[in-house]
Amino acid sequence: MHASLIRVARSVVVASAVTLSLVAPVAAGVPVDPNTLNPPPNPAFNPVCERQGNFIVCDIAFSDPPIVDEPSELFCDGDQILISQTRTVVGRRIYDSERNLLKRLFHEDFTGSFTNPSSGQTVDWVSHARVMHVVATPGDITSGELLSAGLSIRITDSDGGTVLMDAGRLVFDEATGDFIASAGPHHFDDYFVRGDLDALQPLCDALA
Repeated sequence: MHASLIRVARSVVVASAVTLSLVAPVAAGVPVDPNTLNPPPNPAFNPVCERQGNFIVCDIAFSDPPIVDEPSELFCDGDQILISQTRTVVGRRIYDSERNLLKRLFHEDFTGSFTNPSSGQTVDWVSHARVMHVVATPGDITSGELLSAGLSIRITDSDGGTVLMDAGRLVFDEATGDFIASAGPHHFDDYFVRGDLDALQPLCDALA
């Protein structure tokens, strides 16, 4: 599945601690070189890291390069739908006193569109999610469970009416990508993961 659609298809309702951890103020600490952390945050994330008591906290903020009319692996009547998107992220990484990663928290916002190259029809979409990843083994970013809270995706027509919306609860294993828990409508997962080719028919109808 297209990486963009993997992200927008996953939405989880989790404890409010996700939100509070991202916005709660902290006292100024001692600066820490991000390159000394395990694993270090990507320099493209613009990390600012400080020691706060027994922990090291890194704040991050970045935007991905825009995607414009890329193949989505979503097909409507034989036509592959094109996807465009922008993505911005703000977040926080928390490390222990030994500089090993314990937790990742971030808030990501997407805006974009789907276009049918044959009909020329386009619909817009948005996604807003707060994500929490608690690693099972300190320093091993591939371990633990990942949870995401917020609007998975809302697709709207030219009049602003809702064409399709994904919401609910999903939890999955970071190491394998396997779903651990799921509740609520997840049309994109039904289409890409479960093979239900009718799951996105409202979107195809809007793009016809």
